[in-house]
Amino acid sequence: MSEDTQLSVLTLTSREYEAQLIVDALHEKGIHAEKAGGPADDFQVGVPGQVKVLVETAQLEEALAAFDEIRDEAEHIDWSHVDVGEPEE
Repeated sequence: MSEDTQLSVLTLTSREYEAQLIVDALHEKGIHAEKAGGPADDFQVGVPGQVKVLVETAQLEEALAAFDEIRDEAEHIDWSHVDVGEPEE
Protein backbone atom coordinates (compact mmCIF):
# COMPACT_ATOMS: atom_id res chain seq x y z
CA MET A 1 0.00 0.00 0.00
CA SER A 2 1.23 3.47 -0.73
CA GLU A 3 1.92 6.00 2.00
CA ASP A 4 -1.08 8.10 0.87
CA THR A 5 -3.54 5.23 1.31
CA GLN A 6 -6.08 5.68 4.11
CA LEU A 7 -6.27 2.59 6.33
CA SER A 8 -9.01 1.35 8.62
CA VAL A 9 -8.92 -1.33 11.30
CA LEU A 10 -10.87 -4.38 10.18
CA THR A 11 -10.33 -6.38 13.38
CA LEU A 12 -7.99 -6.92 16.32
CA THR A 13 -6.41 -10.21 17.33
CA SER A 14 -4.36 -11.20 20.33
CA ARG A 15 -1.90 -13.26 18.29
CA GLU A 16 0.25 -12.23 15.35
CA TYR A 17 -0.26 -15.54 13.52
CA GLU A 18 -4.05 -15.05 13.63
CA ALA A 19 -3.68 -11.62 12.07
CA GLN A 20 -1.40 -13.05 9.37
CA LEU A 21 -3.92 -15.81 8.57
CA ILE A 22 -6.64 -13.17 8.15
CA VAL A 23 -4.38 -11.00 5.97
CA ASP A 24 -3.52 -14.00 3.78
CA ALA A 25 -7.18 -15.02 3.43
CA LEU A 26 -8.14 -11.45 2.51
CA HIS A 27 -5.37 -11.35 -0.11
CA GLU A 28 -6.82 -14.54 -1.64
CA LYS A 29 -10.14 -12.67 -1.99
CA GLY A 30 -8.46 -9.68 -3.65
CA ILE A 31 -8.45 -7.40 -0.59
CA HIS A 32 -5.25 -5.50 0.20
CA ALA A 33 -4.54 -5.93 3.92
CA GLU A 34 -1.67 -5.75 6.38
CA LYS A 35 -1.09 -6.32 10.07
CA ALA A 36 0.34 -3.88 12.59
CA GLY A 37 1.08 -3.83 16.29
CA GLY A 38 2.65 -7.24 16.78
CA PRO A 39 5.83 -7.88 18.73
CA ALA A 40 7.85 -7.90 15.50
CA ASP A 41 6.97 -4.26 14.75
CA ASP A 42 9.73 -1.76 15.47
CA PHE A 43 7.30 0.80 16.82
CA GLN A 44 4.13 -0.32 18.56
CA VAL A 45 1.16 1.92 19.15
CA GLY A 46 -1.95 0.86 21.01
CA VAL A 47 -2.74 -1.82 23.51
CA PRO A 48 0.10 -4.31 24.05
CA GLY A 49 -0.84 -7.78 22.90
CA GLN A 50 -3.23 -6.60 20.19
CA VAL A 51 -2.46 -6.95 16.51
CA LYS A 52 -4.50 -4.87 14.06
CA VAL A 53 -5.61 -6.09 10.67
CA LEU A 54 -5.69 -3.02 8.45
CA VAL A 55 -7.40 -2.59 5.09
CA GLU A 56 -7.69 0.30 2.67
CA THR A 57 -10.61 2.47 3.79
CA ALA A 58 -11.97 2.39 0.23
CA GLN A 59 -12.22 -1.42 0.52
CA LEU A 60 -13.58 -1.55 4.08
CA GLU A 61 -17.13 -2.67 3.18
CA GLU A 62 -15.79 -5.30 0.79
CA ALA A 63 -13.28 -6.42 3.44
CA LEU A 64 -15.99 -6.74 6.09
CA ALA A 65 -18.05 -8.95 3.78
CA ALA A 66 -14.98 -11.04 2.90
CA PHE A 67 -14.06 -11.37 6.59
CA ASP A 68 -17.58 -12.65 7.34
CA GLU A 69 -17.16 -15.24 4.56
CA ILE A 70 -13.75 -16.27 5.94
CA ARG A 71 -15.16 -16.78 9.44
CA ASP A 72 -18.14 -18.70 8.08
CA GLU A 73 -15.85 -20.98 6.04
CA ALA A 74 -13.65 -21.61 9.08
CA GLU A 75 -16.64 -22.61 11.21
CA HIS A 76 -17.63 -25.30 8.71
CA ILE A 77 -14.30 -27.14 8.51
CA ASP A 78 -14.78 -30.80 9.35
CA TRP A 79 -11.51 -31.46 11.17
CA SER A 80 -12.16 -35.21 11.17
CA HIS A 81 -11.41 -35.12 7.42
CA VAL A 82 -8.31 -32.91 7.61
CA ASP A 83 -4.87 -34.53 7.65
CA VAL A 84 -2.86 -32.47 10.13
CA GLY A 85 0.10 -34.83 10.06
CA GLU A 86 1.77 -36.74 12.84
CA PRO A 87 2.60 -35.09 16.19
CA GLU A 88 6.21 -34.05 16.60
CA GLU A 89 8.14 -35.62 19.45
